[in-house]
Amino acid sequence: MIARVRSALAASAAWVLDVKQFSNVSVCFSFEIPGNRVARLREALAAADLRLTRESNDSFASFSASNESAGEGSQTTDVAGTLQITFIHNEPDLKIEVPRIPG
Repeated sequence: MIARVRSALAASAAWVLDVKQFSNVSVCFSFEIPGNRVARLREALAAADLRLTRESNDSFASFSASNESAGEGSQTTDVAGTLQITFIHNEPDLKIEVPRIPG
């Protein structure tokens, strides 16, 4: 799923600013995307089989509606966003050993 989401972001001309993985439970992408590509991102995420929450779908719809009513000038404005993905599985928590720091 992580690779599919990265591909969806890249296909939508988004710049990934940061990625934080929380064990094998979830991952959070921070990104910026041109305002006129937000609808494309929504479509690309759906094509990647990512299920969005109702709140996320509402946010996409709200942004698209306000972007259309604002006119052409606002469509090139970059938009900052985050995408928090929670993985649903029955695997135990992933344990990552943190190396000791000398001193």
